Amino acid sequence: MNTNIRTDMQAAINALGSPPDPTQRSSTSDLSIDETLLLHQMGYEPTDLVSGISVVSIPYGTFITPYGQSGPIELPPATQAVATAFRIAAERARHECAGANGIGVVGVHVEVEVGGQSVSVCFTGTAVSPIERPKAPTNQPFLTDLSVRDFALLSRSGWQPVELVAGASFVAAPLQGMRQVLSQAGQNIELPLITGALQTSREKAMDQMQSAAIALSAAGVVDVSIIDGPLGHSRHICAFICWGTAIRLVAERHQPIEPRLVVPLHDHIDFEATSIR
Repeated sequence: MNTNIRTDMQAAINALGSPPDPTQRSSTSDLSIDETLLLHQMGYEPTDLVSGISVVSIPYGTFITPYGQSGPIELPPATQAVATAFRIAAERARHECAGANGIGVVGVHVEVEVGGQSVSVCFTGTAVSPIERPKAPTNQPFLTDLSVRDFALLSRSGWQPVELVAGASFVAAPLQGMRQVLSQAGQNIELPLITGALQTSREKAMDQMQSAAIALSAAGVVDVSIIDGPLGHSRHICAFICWGTAIRLVAERHQPIEPRLVVPLHDHIDFEATSIR
């Protein structure tokens, strides 16, 4: 047997018998193969799949609106509960990212659930780290719900994600009396109380999100997701929850990207065999 082969085999046997290095770990991500290769092309690598979860209680009676109100009523306890859940979930995701030597989390999937007495927020994404630069991050890890493709386009244009910002507002519409409900039965008319409550909640939530971006010196918010409409357990209460990625220009000026024509090679053509002559 060749001496080099025997040496390699003995080294492999010794490696199997020795304990693994605790500082080394395999990477885990929810990225596709295309996204992973694109990430490597940008000079980054996925390090770990991280998450942040928070469940915050809503005081009892918050969603019980008294009769006799003339206009929409904001519900600060519910609004504050969502804001607290977002903040704690983000802090935990950043903590896990820092523990994986990442500089940020991309492709964050946000799940929000509002119940009668609590609200839950869950962040799940992939921590990324530079391949050649020092692994120890110097700044606080960022969170973004942008996909790897959008993250790459943003970076090539001279921009960078700053943070995942959010806003929320709960507004209760005044309850209608029985006489008013019966007078509207069988008619197609606008419900101004519900409309006003939803419009008010939207304005307040969007203002919160934009104010959070301004506080971070961001130029704007992209890829905004929205949950809105009456609550399932309290139809007279309108909720508006929004979140997106605050971005900032880091290059001297915006770098335009020339579009490229891509022709797919796997087109599928359906035809009937009887039509072939």
